[in-house]
Amino acid sequence: MQRTNDIAPSEWRWVIIFSGLLVAITLLPYAWAFASDSPNDNWHFMGMLPNQLDGATYLSKIGEGARGDWLFTLQYTSEPHTGAAINEFYLLLGHLSRILGLSPLVMYHVARLVTGFVMFVSIYHLGSVIWPRLRPRRLFFSLLAVGSGLGWLLLTLSAGFSGGSDFNRLPTDFSMPESIPFYATFVNPHFPLTIALISLLAATFIMVFRPGFDQQPTLSNGGFSVVLISAALAVIQPQGLVPIMVTLVVYLAILTVRTRRIPMLELNWIVLVILPTLPFLIYYLAVVRDNEAMRIWNAQNFTPSPPIWNYIVGFGLPLLVAIPGVWRAIRRFERDGDRFMLIWLIVNVLLLYAPFNLQRRLAIGLIIPIAYFAVRALEDFWFHRILPPWRDAALVALFVFMIPSNILTLGIPIFGVVNPAEGIKVGQILTSGHDEAIHWLNANAQSGDIILAPPLTSLWIPAYSDLRVVYGHPYETLNAKDKLPEVQAWYLGESDQECRTLLEKYAVRYVVSEDIEAPGAPTTGCYKALDNPVASFDHVFVYAIR
Repeated sequence: MQRTNDIAPSEWRWVIIFSGLLVAITLLPYAWAFASDSPNDNWHFMGMLPNQLDGATYLSKIGEGARGDWLFTLQYTSEPHTGAAINEFYLLLGHLSRILGLSPLVMYHVARLVTGFVMFVSIYHLGSVIWPRLRPRRLFFSLLAVGSGLGWLLLTLSAGFSGGSDFNRLPTDFSMPESIPFYATFVNPHFPLTIALISLLAATFIMVFRPGFDQQPTLSNGGFSVVLISAALAVIQPQGLVPIMVTLVVYLAILTVRTRRIPMLELNWIVLVILPTLPFLIYYLAVVRDNEAMRIWNAQNFTPSPPIWNYIVGFGLPLLVAIPGVWRAIRRFERDGDRFMLIWLIVNVLLLYAPFNLQRRLAIGLIIPIAYFAVRALEDFWFHRILPPWRDAALVALFVFMIPSNILTLGIPIFGVVNPAEGIKVGQILTSGHDEAIHWLNANAQSGDIILAPPLTSLWIPAYSDLRVVYGHPYETLNAKDKLPEVQAWYLGESDQECRTLLEKYAVRYVVSEDIEAPGAPTTGCYKALDNPVASFDHVFVYAIR
């Protein structure tokens, strides 16, 4: 392959130090949360600050891998079912955690830091492929590394989070971590790793699509890397593969029309993306068709895109700054970078509203072409219209207005630790009684036993044990919309027969009570249909079902 623009050792040092600092910053809120969790408190921080609803399921998957499993099963549902080879990334982390002697929680955060660092380095590599000069490649890296939207300004003007927990009413820089690289690093390990792989794939095709490139793919010139990256994307986040794959196909079609021939060289490179991923995509389709549990899980896993205005605010100033660069690309449609990035941007935006149940996941990587056009616009448009003495000040102002959303996404989740009553309401923390009950169940129950517990307690039972629950997650509990009201009704129930019916229906082995304020075991509701508790922890009681 053509030689890419060289990166000097001093430049790599800058990238490594800056990337290391960024991932270290995402540790600070966690360090504060764990330090605030005193043994004398009546609550326990469960290890996830943002998006604890999904974070708990990642710990559950790592736990499955740590127990030796390579097939994913739904730990948040009571029905027995056949596993499938999906979510393999977290199962692999589980196997690594066993080999390294790390708990699932520690493995999760180590992976989050490592993949975040890999993402930042990969982003800089992409910038170095696009630009030979230092300033634009550093601008590109900085926009992607710390840039975010104007959600902070909208929330300030609206005097707070009036949207509550309805993420569709929040700008995407607060509600969609996959769309913002720094936020992605704070939330989980598979989002930054996906962005890293997309960046590496884009770097390859930036070179392949350049005028004068004439190398057929081989094992030694990047062809094999394309195969590995594409396969890895298909395993880790197949939704992230869709926009760039469609972009490549559209690019090839446009090139065919413009040249009036099939461009075999570009076709051969693009085939290396498509062919390795087809077996995975076919397998996934077969799983959701033939595996009943996975079919229901997939149908429930519905994450539609928010209104377009949420994206516009969520990408904020980078998108606004990029407009002259986008307009220039439309007018000139140059092959060296602009054409590929323009097609990517348009295709990706259209796919956000395609008839697909995971629309919002397709936003991962969209900020890359936005940042590309922002840098092109800065270099070719804005810097020519801003007087030289004011350019540095303008750049500082740009970043001053882009960074606050990232700062807030780090700080806002700490609110639940500062105010434990609020943290308990959203499942970010549990009362000490419920936490101790989970540890007791992990030590005393049999693997695979079904537990009936309050919904937010049930969220953490599979994360910290090899037990399953009646209801614990809106996506990973089968028929979740039916089970949640059943569980809620059980804790309010009075009829002995109705109480027993649910326990028998889901083969419940243990019941965990709510947090009972009055001393002594509860004697009202469905509890009176149970025998005496087998364990109690600070007003939380565990019952064995005979």
